[in-house]
Amino acid sequence: MDGVANTTQASILERLQEIFRAEFDDDDLTIGIDTRQVDLKAWDSLAHIRIVSGIESEFDFQFNLAEIEEINSVRQFVDAIREHMQ
Repeated sequence: MDGVANTTQASILERLQEIFRAEFDDDDLTIGIDTRQVDLKAWDSLAHIRIVSGIESEFDFQFNLAEIEEINSVRQFVDAIREHMQ
């Protein structure tokens, strides 16, 4: 990846960190690019919808249903966000 892509990924990840902390009501929660749904016990289907909603509000776009159903990791959220931002 080039520098711009890394910066974009890092800045998206930073914003996602805040969304995850808010949705899980855990100020100490730390997520990384490799965090998956199975890694976080609290990341159930309801939490997933709240995360999706938080991301849509933060980044001002709408996921489609297929994306919502397929995404199960932070990396997939970052990739989807970057795609929508293009």
